[in-house]
Amino acid sequence: VLVKDLLRKYPQWSHDCIAVVGNISSKNVQEPKAKAALIWMLGEYSQDMQDAPYVLESLVENWDEEHSAEVRLHLLTAVMKCFFKRPPETQSALGAALAAGIADFHQDVHDRALFYYRILRYNVSVAERVVNPPKQAVSVFADTQSSEIKDRIFDEFNSLSVLYQKPSYMFTDKEHRGPLEFADELGNLSIGEAANNVVPTQMVEENDKDLLLTTSEKEETKGSRNNGSAYSVPYDGSSTSVFASQTQIESAVSNPTLAGHSPQASFAIDDLLGLGIPAAPAVLSPPQLKLNTKAALDPSTFQQKWRQLPVALSQEISVSPQGVAALTAPQALLRHMQSHSIHCIASGGQSPNFKFFFFAQKFEESSNYLVECVINTSSAKAQVKIKADDQNTSQDFSTLFESALSKFGTS
Repeated sequence: VLVKDLLRKYPQWSHDCIAVVGNISSKNVQEPKAKAALIWMLGEYSQDMQDAPYVLESLVENWDEEHSAEVRLHLLTAVMKCFFKRPPETQSALGAALAAGIADFHQDVHDRALFYYRILRYNVSVAERVVNPPKQAVSVFADTQSSEIKDRIFDEFNSLSVLYQKPSYMFTDKEHRGPLEFADELGNLSIGEAANNVVPTQMVEENDKDLLLTTSEKEETKGSRNNGSAYSVPYDGSSTSVFASQTQIESAVSNPTLAGHSPQASFAIDDLLGLGIPAAPAVLSPPQLKLNTKAALDPSTFQQKWRQLPVALSQEISVSPQGVAALTAPQALLRHMQSHSIHCIASGGQSPNFKFFFFAQKFEESSNYLVECVINTSSAKAQVKIKADDQNTSQDFSTLFESALSKFGTS
């Protein structure tokens, strides 16, 4: 169970953890939670575990002897994931698992198996995106959440918040939250110390919303390669999909013969001890755009503009190792960006995820640039969204912002 949680929080350690898990026999794991954790790893990393399809097949063959519904649910999902990565070796196990699941007496197991069967019949590519999408590393586990977060979930009882184990603002797109939700979110990010000298606004107390990097917010940056996530579970970069006809999928429940392919995953693994320090990113030369060093913008105007303006640019920026180290005191970044005439209006979060809202103004003009910057210190990456009054100069400002951020910690 601990290894599973390590992989969820630090997916870059997968090769090291899988090497250990591969030596564990499923016959020696009896506790339901432990068996469910092992099955999850077999499905999630089946492309790296040579025997994964055959171990899963043996577990499916003993379906009737497995008394834990949690284990059977995990087994269904793991076989599906394994099928998308290694179809020829898993097809037989998938058919048997779906047949057993649909006939299962437990309602949740029955419903999940029936859902998988129907979505496979509808479209295999869609099924793959639903069941086995690129994963986002876990930043905060549910059992470490504060009582305030849990109380808010209880206040939203009889809603999806209970199922997702998180308040609605953490999985609902901003445009569906209502007019006050975004203002509430921004207001609960703390005003940076450095910004106190620049932004004439009141201090706002920090609360549990500072923990958020919400699912919806990460999904909004799907334009980037990593689906808006600072890092993801090791995944074949080609996004290989298995295409099969309806007849082939239906045959998986009876006598399947599906010819497929096994995508070869190849990806580098991060240094386990973090000794391989990457070189600092090249410092970009800023454009000719000039910014107002004494720019001022009140939070309510920022919120209004943020809701109204479209996203002009979304990009991922590398942060230098020195910059990551300097983020132990986030106020250092606020002071650094202010020295480049980019001012912080609100900030929040905790390691490894920090969120900042910046703004800047054109020199001798009232044109504004608004920035949401989410920095993940584990991956040394920043996800940046820029909105601008003047769309024509948004690219110049983006280059200037990237140049300033790349210098953080190195100058």
